[in-house]
Amino acid sequence: MYFKTIKRIAALSLVAASVSTNATPLNDYNLILTGDFNVSGGSGHVEGKAFIGGNVVNGSVFAQHIDKSSTADTVKVVGNFTSNNAMHVEAGYVAYQGTFSGPTNICNGTGMGQSGCLKKVTNGSLTAEKNALVAELTSESNYFKSLATSANFAITGDSNNKTFKYTGAATNLAVFNIAGSDLANLNWSVDFGSALNVLINVSGNVFNAGNAHVNGFQNKANNVLWNFADATALNFGDSWYGSILALNATINTNSNLNGAIAAKSYVGNGEIHDYHWNYTPPTPPKPPVKVSEPSTLLLSLLGMGLLLVGRLRRQ
Repeated sequence: MYFKTIKRIAALSLVAASVSTNATPLNDYNLILTGDFNVSGGSGHVEGKAFIGGNVVNGSVFAQHIDKSSTADTVKVVGNFTSNNAMHVEAGYVAYQGTFSGPTNICNGTGMGQSGCLKKVTNGSLTAEKNALVAELTSESNYFKSLATSANFAITGDSNNKTFKYTGAATNLAVFNIAGSDLANLNWSVDFGSALNVLINVSGNVFNAGNAHVNGFQNKANNVLWNFADATALNFGDSWYGSILALNATINTNSNLNGAIAAKSYVGNGEIHDYHWNYTPPTPPKPPVKVSEPSTLLLSLLGMGLLLVGRLRRQ
């Protein structure tokens, strides 16, 4: 019975070790930047949570779609916060690691008074979080980039209107790869077919959307990710649906982005609406916890016990 119990524990340990859950940061944050946030006009609202790895140079409104009773850090700034007087936070706290010289009435939307939502961070935890976010999102972007286009995935339409159309049997993730130059200046839609989520890898260092825009799946904006793994500059001229993963790129847009954004910096004048990438990429299973069979020492102790029992019986 003892040996059966040991084997069962070992088997359960191996199963538990092979299960890995790892929600992507794009499930949580509406905006993640490794560098600066610098809105170039009067807009630039961020409806959800924001993590700014550099400085807030100029901003508008944060945390619009978060419950006003929230006590979470809805805006995190690793660098300095030097924004204009039009900027304010609608919910939660502003955690900043550098200096704050922003507007005096930044917290009016939270109900905490003019500056009651400010939280100075001195333990370096925001730098540590930035490093963790960069590592995880880089890994995810590289993983997505490595995926080949799914079978039964094609582009349909005419010279102006195009659709990413999936007709395969996948029920979770369908993948398509396209060059940025082929994506520009066209109207795009997505036909998910049986797939819950769609990943579109876009190649090229620079993407200028021109007149391109994506729509027709507004109710599924949480289920599309545009992975610009190689991009250093993205310019969206019109509304864009789906999350954007472009860690090395500066985003410039004069219209709204409807998805979670992870980029190097933002210099646009559009709103970032509170959508999220709902797909969790697989992670390699952790090394199994090795639970060995009873050791030699344990067997020796058992043997010694049996000898003692035998001697007691003879006595």
